[in-house]
Amino acid sequence: MRKSILSAAVALLAIGATAGAQAQNVVANGDFEQSNVATGGFESFANLGWSNVQWGSYNGTSSIVDVAGDQSARVNGGDAIWATFQVGTAGDYEISFDTFGDGYYSLYNASTSTALNIDFLSNVTETTVTSSIYTLNTTDVYRLYFGSTVLPPTFSNSLTVDNVTVAAVVPEPETYAMMLAGLGALGLMNRRRMNGKRA
Repeated sequence: MRKSILSAAVALLAIGATAGAQAQNVVANGDFEQSNVATGGFESFANLGWSNVQWGSYNGTSSIVDVAGDQSARVNGGDAIWATFQVGTAGDYEISFDTFGDGYYSLYNASTSTALNIDFLSNVTETTVTSSIYTLNTTDVYRLYFGSTVLPPTFSNSLTVDNVTVAAVVPEPETYAMMLAGLGALGLMNRRRMNGKRA
């Protein structure tokens, strides 16, 4: 019994040591930096192509825009961009991204042809960070869409998107500390019970 508790504690410590590390992003080029756009310039998705950007565009009018060396995607009115991904481990995943302008995002399960969500975005005065958690599985292919809409009162006709991540939700180190404390309490109770039997 003592060895099994010790083994469990060691395993939890090993997992907890990596818990602080950031989970891997399953979306390719979520920061849109792989497109090699000139500083201060822009290039359309139609010219850059899927193999470079690793994001699709329906009519190709959206662009990768560089502002002082930081690239982002600008989705123009009437267009939508999308990335396809799969997850290696089933579980909860957090989708996070920065946006500016008016538009929408949607997570779509391409394997079952169902939309898991569609949310409208409207933040025209400053960049907003949005995040949501979804339970994903390994057998399905997912698509993450961003589209531009024209909404009053600003009638913005573009949506800027950057820092898109889809990553497994990693438990906080405090969760592992509580589990270790519980195992320690179990070990102490077992030890007292064994000492009581010997007396």
